[in-house]
Amino acid sequence: MKLFDVYPLFPIEIVKGKGCRVYDEKGTEYLDLYGGHAVISVGHAHPTYVQAVAEQVGKLGFYSNSVINSLQEELAEKLGKACGYPDYSL
Repeated sequence: MKLFDVYPLFPIEIVKGKGCRVYDEKGTEYLDLYGGHAVISVGHAHPTYVQAVAEQVGKLGFYSNSVINSLQEELAEKLGKACGYPDYSL
């Protein structure tokens, strides 16, 4: 199966990230200024983020919206308050 050609690719392969920098397969360092879809605003490999994700994935990585998910509800409430739309629904 081929990947969907969304846009032309740069001839580099990013293999790791740390803070606001990413590195290609040759070790070249780049300042990560990418602002597209699914960006990670906390930086790469931040210890607090890594620990929180590891703890959560150790319990449950993902499950369907067809059951109660109190963490999802808690986050939705916080995001609603933070953006000024507490009654917004997705």
